[in-house]
Amino acid sequence: EPFGNGNSTAIAGFGNEVPRRAQNFMVSETHAFSPTLLNEFRGAFTRVANQVLLQNRAGLTNSAFGLPAPANARDNGLTSISVPGYSSLGDESNNPQQGATNTVQLLDTVTLVRGRHMTRFGFDYRRLGQNAFRDVQSRGFISFVGFTGNALAEMLQGIVSAAGLAKLDNPQALRTASYNFFGNDTWRVAPRVTLNLGLRYEYNSPAVDATDRANLYDASQGKLVAVGKNGFPRSGYGPDRNNFAPRAGFAVQAAAKTLLRGGYGFYFDQSPLAPGEGLYFSAPYFDFRLFFFSAQAPLLLHNPFPANAAVPFPPSATAFQRNLRTGYMQHWNFNVQQQVGQASVLEVGYVGSKGTKLLSARDLNQPGPSAAEFNLRPNPYFGDINVLESRGNSNYHALQGRFQQRFSHGLSALASYSWSKSIDDASGFFTSTGDPNFPQDSRNVRLERARSNFDVRQRLSLSYAYDLPFGKGRWMGGWQTFGIWSFQTGRPFTVALHPDNDNSGTGRSSLGFGNNDRPDYLRNATLDNPTPERWFDTTAFKIPARGNFGNAGRNILDGPGLAQVNASVVKNFRWAESRSLQFRAEVFNLTDRTNFDLPDLTVESPSFGRVSSARNPRRVQFGLKLLF
Repeated sequence: EPFGNGNSTAIAGFGNEVPRRAQNFMVSETHAFSPTLLNEFRGAFTRVANQVLLQNRAGLTNSAFGLPAPANARDNGLTSISVPGYSSLGDESNNPQQGATNTVQLLDTVTLVRGRHMTRFGFDYRRLGQNAFRDVQSRGFISFVGFTGNALAEMLQGIVSAAGLAKLDNPQALRTASYNFFGNDTWRVAPRVTLNLGLRYEYNSPAVDATDRANLYDASQGKLVAVGKNGFPRSGYGPDRNNFAPRAGFAVQAAAKTLLRGGYGFYFDQSPLAPGEGLYFSAPYFDFRLFFFSAQAPLLLHNPFPANAAVPFPPSATAFQRNLRTGYMQHWNFNVQQQVGQASVLEVGYVGSKGTKLLSARDLNQPGPSAAEFNLRPNPYFGDINVLESRGNSNYHALQGRFQQRFSHGLSALASYSWSKSIDDASGFFTSTGDPNFPQDSRNVRLERARSNFDVRQRLSLSYAYDLPFGKGRWMGGWQTFGIWSFQTGRPFTVALHPDNDNSGTGRSSLGFGNNDRPDYLRNATLDNPTPERWFDTTAFKIPARGNFGNAGRNILDGPGLAQVNASVVKNFRWAESRSLQFRAEVFNLTDRTNFDLPDLTVESPSFGRVSSARNPRRVQFGLKLLF
């Protein structure tokens, strides 16, 4: 990954190496007890290992610039340094990372056919173990905000606005198990009517550390406590044993070439290891400290992480909602399918979903807005206390259409269209391009409900494969063309203040990658004819008065859309029954359209509202492929 995750530096040399390896072993036994009774058993072992290593770990490092060297040699690199209006410099602060997950699975399914019923039932057991390290903020970050009016000048003078660094001794050794039982019946009610009814029960045991080497914040005591001792759960939260997932579906042949179909179902989150990583981000195993410039305690570049700060900054901590539940989705759909001619199908349908009890986070220790230089938190012995909760919600509604041309007369094609809207209060657990996915006001998370980061109102895609109709039966035969055409409207984004500008005085969240303050929204900022130099009306935003949250909502503006045509031409040379040589000419972004990225969304930035990058231009590649 030459430029990291898209939110990092745009300067070459600070990317990531991402080695991955997956190993799988499976045995299965299928036994037919009778023509109507079948049993299938599978036993499997899966190991997935992945790393994210710094490309720069042997290049530009902190030691070369007089900055503190990381305690662990594997974290060598350059601290992330940011100046508004410029690309950041340095390595991603959340890397390096390494993890290996082992899964043992036992699955048994019984199929019984009786009259008009085909019944399937069984169990699915999985045992998971993850050994990993996540060296988040091991080199820290240094930010120059520009409180004197010129952030670059402050950097040259070595006057730091904000900095943060973590001391780590938190290797992960997570263990969990998953127990699933299911039953499903396909009932042929009539020759043209089929019902499908099912029920699934799922229990994912809360993930624990193998040796209980973890601390968590206990709100009832107002302090960090060791897990697995004095009645405090090993996982930080209690088990959720109420996960019943019904499923229902139907298919009706309304006419000779018309089919009606629909369905509804519950689907629980199947990632039991993910919340468990929160065990490892509290002191002393993960000791993250923030430092801010003040008149009484200037923060200087030669010592951006002072061991004995004039104003002590307390550590951050992690907490769990004690009755954390398993998140789930409800999906439903209804569609009409019509056969057109002998080889084509037209389908129109409505699709919806609703997410409930989704995993989210907020700062449990965020104070109210204040203009005071030092605004004490509710618990002054800690900085941000990030609590993991099952409070997230989402909903999605879409009108979808699909036209499929099965292979006929040398042509196969698929055209799909969707008109949709997605709403949630956080589109991911971590920050993503265009939105931090962390509340501005952790005491009033209802204000975060808005369009999802991935909300694309309209999307049209067309794919095809065509045998060109010339040269048949001669040497010039064997020509084909393929293509994928994609068109979609833009995704929304959130206008924000600089992550290190604590304008509201409510502190900075380590998990939210900034305090996520937003500006005041004065009027509609959408322009009729946006340009890369001015994508929206930047004068519609202003920095709120010190000590106040801005009234701008989340994801209120739209970014640029996408239109891309990818096509290829292929020539097949066959010289034996089982051997052929294929020549391929492939063009990506055939029309060479400029598909712009999101504009600069930071109010204080000199390039605020300006688009400064785009996706790939036209690319052409040629290849030879031998098939035998």
